Amino acid sequence: MYSNAKPLALARDLADRLNVRLAANAASGTLINTVVESFWTQTLADGNTAQWPALTCYNATLGTGEGEPVVVILISDVDAVSKDIFGNSTYAYAPTLLQFGYELSGAAGTNPIPAHADLANIQFEAQTIGAEWQLIEIAHGTAVTPASVSAATPIVDIQPLYWPTKSV
Repeated sequence: MYSNAKPLALARDLADRLNVRLAANAASGTLINTVVESFWTQTLADGNTAQWPALTCYNATLGTGEGEPVVVILISDVDAVSKDIFGNSTYAYAPTLLQFGYELSGAAGTNPIPAHADLANIQFEAQTIGAEWQLIEIAHGTAVTPASVSAATPIVDIQPLYWPTKSV
């Protein structure tokens, strides 16, 4: 059993804050200046699916294709590591998980395609909401989408130190 009410509220709030922060990028031809809200589907351990919000940050002129500056933020609840009275997976109302993904550049795949300034702005706003935060780098040549971010393995997983239902 899960509720996506809190992730939806966080997605709306974060989208609003990112739109304000990235508005200064509108004059630039290459910086991220647009935030679009959507949904992604997660298959739960018990085989059921859950719908969670996603934010796609990109440059409106360049689009969201492979090789373009795109950052996708997936927002979901964290598995509470327990079952409800029917034995179904239980997702906690809090805390929340943010999965933050972007594409790497070049054959070596060592630098992000989005500008460092964009990444810093977006990460700053995303990290201030007190959620578990995962950094996900997508291989060069793969478009950054909710599906590619959710399928990838995080390279960094930072959990708040004081969650009452989870240990670090």
